[in-house]
Amino acid sequence: MATKPAAPAAPEYDFDNWTEEDEAKALLEAVPVVKHIIVERRFIGRFENGELVEVPLTLSLDTVDMLTDNSSSPVDQFKMLLTDIAGPEVAAKFASHDLVEASIMAEKFFRTLQRVQQAAFPES
Repeated sequence: MATKPAAPAAPEYDFDNWTEEDEAKALLEAVPVVKHIIVERRFIGRFENGELVEVPLTLSLDTVDMLTDNSSSPVDQFKMLLTDIAGPEVAAKFASHDLVEASIMAEKFFRTLQRVQQAAFPES
């Protein structure tokens, strides 16, 4: 009669020796890689899995009003923008990503948009 293989042992965690340095290192390792480029007045973001998100950096005042009137969350605003520009399927695909990844993408877009506005008025 064959013997049943032993169940894998539960991992051992060392809670007693966990340090702030361990925490800082683990946090940095947990951050997903979300990149972006700017091409012809468009923000093109890439999630860690290679999926792309493309949004124009030319928003109408009406679009900006719609975003700010309906939510103060950058993630929700970005999702609304995707729905408005690219359709609900693209917005749903964006929403299926991990919260941290989606937050990074939304923040990168809005920071880039802000930098475009600042570039229009360079300091003398």
